[in-house]
Amino acid sequence: MFAQQLVNGLMLGSVYALIGIGYTLVFGVLKMLNLAHAYIFMAAPFMTVVAIGMGVPPALALCLGVVGAALLGVLLYIVAFKPIPPEHALGGFIASLSFGIIMQVVVVNAWGSLPVRFPTLVKLPDLEVGDLILSGVQLVSLGVSAALMLCLLYVIRRTRFGRNIRAIALKPTAAALLGVAVPQAVLLVFLLSSGLAGLAGVMVAMRFESIGAFMGDMYAIKALAVIIIGGLGDVRGAVLAGLILGVCEVMFQAYAAPGWSEAFIWLFLIGVFLLKPEGIFGVGIKTREI
Repeated sequence: MFAQQLVNGLMLGSVYALIGIGYTLVFGVLKMLNLAHAYIFMAAPFMTVVAIGMGVPPALALCLGVVGAALLGVLLYIVAFKPIPPEHALGGFIASLSFGIIMQVVVVNAWGSLPVRFPTLVKLPDLEVGDLILSGVQLVSLGVSAALMLCLLYVIRRTRFGRNIRAIALKPTAAALLGVAVPQAVLLVFLLSSGLAGLAGVMVAMRFESIGAFMGDMYAIKALAVIIIGGLGDVRGAVLAGLILGVCEVMFQAYAAPGWSEAFIWLFLIGVFLLKPEGIFGVGIKTREI
């Protein structure tokens, strides 16, 4: 059914968008890709499982998983990005990947490399509208994702914090001279972007009730395509491209020949490179504004 597939696609696209926003925020202020993002996405549901094992109520455990992911982002910035000079972009690339692999090794040694069952934390009622069935998890995930993306766009465009990070993205030295606390603003960007990755990880875990040490790999690779298609460093582009790719991927899985859904994303990416290399909202990296 088309409507059912559309909802499934929006659910998948919201995950891509949340991860893509995290990539975009970091790239916007540092001009570096944070390759540990996928591993933070993976770590959040495992931290939730640890909290539940310690007797923490399920709702609080979910919050702790997201907060833990945000704090991992802070630690990542301190140990992997802050010591790297801005002109050495490859250093942050490698350091973040190393940080992420260490997290993955910790998870593999603690839980193994096979998928682990994620407990059913909250029983949410399903909603039936004709032939369309929306699970409670889908409804909550879509609602939370939409609210967060709208709030984030408002924060970036209308608040002082948003103006500060847009200034840093354009000219960090000039922003510092004008009184912007650059290190603190960048730290908050890592806190926010990693929290979004953790939320996306928890959403996926609740949807499929299964987690694993390698669960972030597929989503992270596609989220990289999302930020390129949307425009490097542009939050609007990450949201729009994530939703488009999620819907198209699910539609291809439902109505096209097997295997074409995977090819579609990369064909779309190649098409963007050929027709609009800077992305949907792109205006060129040097003049990028988040």
